[in-house]
Amino acid sequence: MATIYRATDESLDRAVAVKVLHSHLADDASLHARFRAEGRAAAGLLHPNIVNVFDQGVAQLPYIVMEYVDGPSLREVLLTRGRLTPREVLAIAEPVCQALTRAHAAGLVHRDIKPENVLIAADGTVKVADFGIARAIAETSHTATGTLVGSVHYLAPELMQGAAATDRSDQYALGVVLFELLTGRKPLPAETPMAVAMRHAREPIPSVRQFVSDTPRAVDAVIAQATAADPRRRFADLASLMTDLRKAVPGGPAPVIVEAPEATDGTLVIRVDAQDTIAVPHTTRGKRRRAPKLRRRRWPLALALAVLLSTGGGFAGWNWLLAPVNAAPALVERSEEDARAAAEDAGFGFEVAAERPSVTVPEGFVLTQDPAAGAPLRRRQPVAVVLSSGPDDVTLPGVVGDRAQKAAQRLEQPPLHLRAKLVDVFSDDVPKGRVVSQKPAAEATVAQGGTVTLRVSQGIEQVEVPKVVGLNHQAAAAKIEAARLRFTVQNTYSDTYAEKGTVAAQSVEAGATVDKGTTVTLTVSAGPATVTLPNHVGQGLEQARGALAGLGLNVRVIEQQRPLIGPFRRGEFGRVEAQSPTAGTRLKRGEAVDLYTFSRAAEQEADG
Repeated sequence: MATIYRATDESLDRAVAVKVLHSHLADDASLHARFRAEGRAAAGLLHPNIVNVFDQGVAQLPYIVMEYVDGPSLREVLLTRGRLTPREVLAIAEPVCQALTRAHAAGLVHRDIKPENVLIAADGTVKVADFGIARAIAETSHTATGTLVGSVHYLAPELMQGAAATDRSDQYALGVVLFELLTGRKPLPAETPMAVAMRHAREPIPSVRQFVSDTPRAVDAVIAQATAADPRRRFADLASLMTDLRKAVPGGPAPVIVEAPEATDGTLVIRVDAQDTIAVPHTTRGKRRRAPKLRRRRWPLALALAVLLSTGGGFAGWNWLLAPVNAAPALVERSEEDARAAAEDAGFGFEVAAERPSVTVPEGFVLTQDPAAGAPLRRRQPVAVVLSSGPDDVTLPGVVGDRAQKAAQRLEQPPLHLRAKLVDVFSDDVPKGRVVSQKPAAEATVAQGGTVTLRVSQGIEQVEVPKVVGLNHQAAAAKIEAARLRFTVQNTYSDTYAEKGTVAAQSVEAGATVDKGTTVTLTVSAGPATVTLPNHVGQGLEQARGALAGLGLNVRVIEQQRPLIGPFRRGEFGRVEAQSPTAGTRLKRGEAVDLYTFSRAAEQEADG
């Protein structure tokens, strides 16, 4: 966007930084007014972790006069040191979050967070620069529809779709910066800026552990949430992000060790609020350009043409002779040794970037490669690969009581990658279709790809009811119990099953399928249902009554007076004089038999 000059403030005799916008960005008159407004807004952001804005104006080109930070940018730290550890990154992230939180509270979105805009002052203070410049450019009429303002490697997906920049788009950019500090590489590289932008619009930021396998999972989770494609799924604010990041980094912040340059005292001490002191060595800087007069320069056409031809010829020689572009070889699912040989035979380098667990690719074989097979790559450039470290150990969750299919899916899907073996069992307590037990048990440590046996309830066991009609009572009871059923008994008379103790009927039909433990009622014969009436005439009344009751008949006694023969009465009291029906008649159990007898009571009643 601009060229930065080191200059001298003659009134205060101090070094300052002057940022002068490129001429092609300043050809719209409305930019000047917007630039002044944004400059005033940025000047109001007084915070120890924000680069101060002293002045702004227009002298042919818009410019801003800022605090001169005599120290390296994060980009220089990355180039000097390479990737940082999580504890070192924590020391950098804290003041950057504090600076952005201050800006967001004032309603100002940075829009261009990247390592180049994070500086380390000579006293070790981390400072964020360039507030308001991207917004000033984006909101002037010189920008065409669809133009993206900012650095494409750090642009949030919603900005690609025309949404307005918010504090959560700054959060996305910071998440990408944290990824780059931890891995030493950009998350979604591509050949052109537009290709980079399209990858950010369509792809999630990859896992840090894909490139640095010992990164704590919790740190990976913080970056994943900060760079979520949907802004609503990101942290509510940067204070929440920092809270989670502190919890995710064991041991807190740690010094950043960089080789000390000449002409310095060797280190810069970064102050981190409420944290330990961090040391970041100073980096060597090249010569500073003198601040030019703020006017346009016109270069002779001949000189421009000569430079163009010279540069073009040199590029052509390098491009076609010294480092031609060829297709990257296919290395995925090849052993490390085989892949290295294939890359070197094709004229490329070979670099193992990280190791990552896998249940599909054997240990020591290539899991992924960058660039992908067939992608253009210059000779001698490296193909970075991620090797499989084989199955990872995972903690088995408890799935007892869950629906079997849901439990199996949970075990088989990432991050567990286990195989679920379903075994059907009967259960009196667990509903059909749910897990009765699991082996190994919950909280056990198992390797990805292992098998977990789930015993799945088929409900109460179903059994077949045996046929017991016609059996004696004891044999029928034993057969019912052997079929894992229960029984009760009721008695009845039966001509069909006249023998006493024989099962005449059963309440559940033989051959039916029922729940184990179902109760079957057995109807047991108490003897025949009909009897032949014996002759009880002449027997004592009580003897005849007992005999008939024993046959299941109802007895009615009819008392009469003895007949008179002259002056005398004939007959005896208490004997059966007659019966109805007569002897030999077939009667059903429960029918009535009348017994006629002489009684003194009847005579007394007759005599009056």
